[in-house]
Amino acid sequence: MATNNTDTNGKKGKVLMIYTGGTIGMLPKEEGNPLSPLVPANWGKLKKFAPVLEYLPLDVALQEMKLIDSSDMNPDYWINIARVIRDNYEKFDGFVILHGTDTMTYTATALSFLLENLNKPVIITGSQLSIGQPRSDAVQNLVTSLTLAAAKSFNLPLIPEVCICFNNVILRGNRTRKVSSSGYSGFDTPNYPKLGKAGEHIKIDTKVIRKPSTEGFFANENLEKNVMLFDIFPGISPEILNSVFGIEGLKGVVFRTYGAGNAPTNEDFLKEIEKAINKKNLAIVNITQCNQGMVEMGLYDASATLSRLGVISGVDMTPEAALVKMMFLLGQGYDIGTVKDQMQKNLRGEQSVNVFNFVYEDGKADKVYKAPTKQLPAGFDKNMIVSVNIRIDEAILPKEVKQEEIELAVFMNYPGADENTDTSIPQCLGVLKGIYNGEPVNLILGCSERFKQVINPDRPIQIAIIAKNEHTVRWEGAFISVYTSVE
Repeated sequence: MATNNTDTNGKKGKVLMIYTGGTIGMLPKEEGNPLSPLVPANWGKLKKFAPVLEYLPLDVALQEMKLIDSSDMNPDYWINIARVIRDNYEKFDGFVILHGTDTMTYTATALSFLLENLNKPVIITGSQLSIGQPRSDAVQNLVTSLTLAAAKSFNLPLIPEVCICFNNVILRGNRTRKVSSSGYSGFDTPNYPKLGKAGEHIKIDTKVIRKPSTEGFFANENLEKNVMLFDIFPGISPEILNSVFGIEGLKGVVFRTYGAGNAPTNEDFLKEIEKAINKKNLAIVNITQCNQGMVEMGLYDASATLSRLGVISGVDMTPEAALVKMMFLLGQGYDIGTVKDQMQKNLRGEQSVNVFNFVYEDGKADKVYKAPTKQLPAGFDKNMIVSVNIRIDEAILPKEVKQEEIELAVFMNYPGADENTDTSIPQCLGVLKGIYNGEPVNLILGCSERFKQVINPDRPIQIAIIAKNEHTVRWEGAFISVYTSVE
């Protein structure tokens, strides 16, 4: 497929095209009979439909893998693709993967995690109509992808990440969702800007692409398959959850919940989750069923209990990203605590914020409650803080109190805090208030600016919670959730 054309420096761009099958390469099983079933055809039969490739200023090599319909894609195949890229990494300027559309977002996400310290383009593309169809979108998608993979040859900015190029848009792979089964605009990134657009000219938004890595490239080769993606739905029974959590060998579950991360609050439902986390040591990640927006654990009472039980936030990851990221982290052999921590931190541009949770055991204010100190994670940058929430779950007053306002002042890094401490001093993060009528109360306080002023990266977080009531206040859990920017 090589041509004699060269770039402005007299050198051809070199691209490895990895062909896996999928709609782009489907031809009738019986040659000459367009009504026979479509099956993946080898590239030798397909190249005649794309003669324009001979005129690109590129040296394109072909790696034809076992040809499959993308509905048969699986983690072992992802690892094989990663190995092909690893073995050819130094020989080529970039890589183009021809892939079916049904599981393209899963593959793009998987490769973003498997390919460590990537500093070359890996562009995944396909088509909604096979390359042999008169109105096929295949050739345009392929030519644009090859152009992006050999960016230098076309004087384009390098995109050093795994992308999907489809219908003239360039998208971050692990942010992508398939949004149409038939429209040419088959993919989008609902929670992230497009990396670029291809019209008469290709325009790359360099502000939103990832920076090239300065570390040595290598390919990870381990993924944990014993995970699952599960939708919460109205009327879901505890017995269903029990069956799901009882699957032999299961290591992790991605829950797709309502809205900002809400799920049923009935006791039997929550007991099944508690058993799964505490007795079976499962990692459970909470993502939203909505295409746009993010999970905000504790924003509503319906998600506060999940957080207290140990369900962790998937922020604004796609379902595909949350599932594959869990496969990746569990596959690296990390302990469950590390998996949970890493699931809430951006690793490959798959989420918009990092989440740091500081969890305190159930407590009794007894006028003054001083929580155990919590160490800040290494490299924590307070200038990257975008939001901080303090939450107290299930706060109650003594049984004899039927109705009264609960008022809890929260101080940070102030050893002298006591019941008389002035709430106007800078070390006071704010006051949590709620009306108590005999039922437990969940309280939440946004305190981003105060937190940034008081926090000192060189010392642990020390929290004091002071009851401003006449009575002792008890609660089930106290939490600080800190959200930081990833850029």
